[in-house]
Amino acid sequence: MTTIRSRVRHAVTVFLALAWGICAAGHAHAQRPAAEDHVIEIKLADLNDDNPLINYRKALLELALKASGRRYTISGCQLTDVATSDLRYAQLIKSGQYCNLLATSAGGELTQGLLPIQFPIYLGGGGYRVLLANRKSLAAAKAIRSLDDLRKFSIGSGIGWVDTSIMQANGLAVVQNNYMNLFEMLKAGRFDFYNRSVFEVAGELDSYDARHELAIVPDLVLVYPEDLFFYTSPNREDIRDAVLDGLRKIHRNGELAELIRTHSSTRNARALLQSAKGRVLMLDNARLTPLERQAIETYRMDWFK
Repeated sequence: MTTIRSRVRHAVTVFLALAWGICAAGHAHAQRPAAEDHVIEIKLADLNDDNPLINYRKALLELALKASGRRYTISGCQLTDVATSDLRYAQLIKSGQYCNLLATSAGGELTQGLLPIQFPIYLGGGGYRVLLANRKSLAAAKAIRSLDDLRKFSIGSGIGWVDTSIMQANGLAVVQNNYMNLFEMLKAGRFDFYNRSVFEVAGELDSYDARHELAIVPDLVLVYPEDLFFYTSPNREDIRDAVLDGLRKIHRNGELAELIRTHSSTRNARALLQSAKGRVLMLDNARLTPLERQAIETYRMDWFK
């Protein structure tokens, strides 16, 4: 009988201990906010710049974070009324000061030390380039049919740009200077062509070529594996995970393709490529990390359609 009573008391003790543990765990869970309740606060570099390219980044983030189901806010972190370089923004993001998100070209040195969000924001479109030429020398571009042909000419590009290093690695003759100077240098015949993004070139002609001295080389496109990625602060896995989850979801459900098709900064690029695919020159890009290359190969669209 004593043995039976002991066993009963032991069973009751175990049951009460388990029950207390379950209650305590439930209470602790109730006290601890769920990850979904945490507000993702995005402080995006350059957001205050009234620029269709920047507006695209905000629209993309809003779609992605909404799809992720997370609560979020998006604000800018421009420090002054003057332009701030990507390098300066990267430094601020690394230190966790003011900014926590930047969109810039993959494979650049300034992204070292940042936490990448492995998704190309243009589905590979950042690697599609056209050439600006001085109208006086535009006819010379008709002879270009291969990279060897292009190597006979000089190309303007920015100091420290990823695109500059890509062209140099492919044996092209590159003349470097700052962004604004390159337009005037092209007009003055200091080099033959200016390598430009399909997302920027139309607006640049409107802004910097009032006398219509420049023109896009028709039916000629340079293509290499490249795109812009979002990069966040090293300790902000919450931002990385939420944005990446949302980007994957809007890629699957077609919202990203629809944004690219309709947004003012991308719809003109598609039209330009669809009418200028007569000569496509493929370049290599060895600057990408394996994960960046995999992301560009995984999330891509045919920009010629």
